[in-house]
Amino acid sequence: MQSGFYLSGVASQMTQQKLNDINHNLANVNTIGFMASRSSFSSTLADQINGQTVASPTSYSSYNNSFVDMKEGNIRATGNDLDFAIQGNAFFKVRLDNGEAAYTRAGNFKLGANGGLLTQSGQPVLDQGGAEIVLPAGKVTASQDGTLSVDNNPVTRFGMVTIMDASLLDRHGNTLMTTPVENTAPAEEGVTVRQGSVEGSNVNSILAMTEMVATTRSFEATMKIIEQYNQQTSQLNDRVGMVQG
Repeated sequence: MQSGFYLSGVASQMTQQKLNDINHNLANVNTIGFMASRSSFSSTLADQINGQTVASPTSYSSYNNSFVDMKEGNIRATGNDLDFAIQGNAFFKVRLDNGEAAYTRAGNFKLGANGGLLTQSGQPVLDQGGAEIVLPAGKVTASQDGTLSVDNNPVTRFGMVTIMDASLLDRHGNTLMTTPVENTAPAEEGVTVRQGSVEGSNVNSILAMTEMVATTRSFEATMKIIEQYNQQTSQLNDRVGMVQG
């Protein structure tokens, strides 16, 4: 009975976490540069539960963590000179308010008062040397390798990095992520930048809705099982120890 309670509780926790991830993904289906959250689970052979040896070991799954889905979103043209999209496994590098480096696929940038290139939430975009990108007045253009020019004069180049292990990414809001520097490397060969375009969210809303319905049904079924265990426990407590006349 105790093992049933335990496994049902684990299943409930897993399902709830998966629902949280799906809800977060659906809320950001139209967010530029958003990368979906996925839940990972691990399988465990349980021969002891709550300190007691189980006669028949049971294999069950448990929640491991959430990770970032690195699949690329669709790229759409905007015609805005300060919009940039990356094709390939790479991220733009920006600086957080605390000085820490962060990474994003959201390339819908803007200019600050001093010509600094900023994210929509105000973080400075960094060049390949780690300095903040500042552009003089003029017509901004970008080559496929990420070199930025103003009035056809090269000024700087985007600092783009490849993330080696997506499981080590931590979210900061919806489109910014941090990770240990040793988990980054210079952008891979073949990575290109498209000016006048942005990358949309990589969430497929139809698949996400289908997944939500299936997960909700699973959660409801788990709740029913837990309710049945509660009823059985109540009946045992009421009947055990009764004196038979």
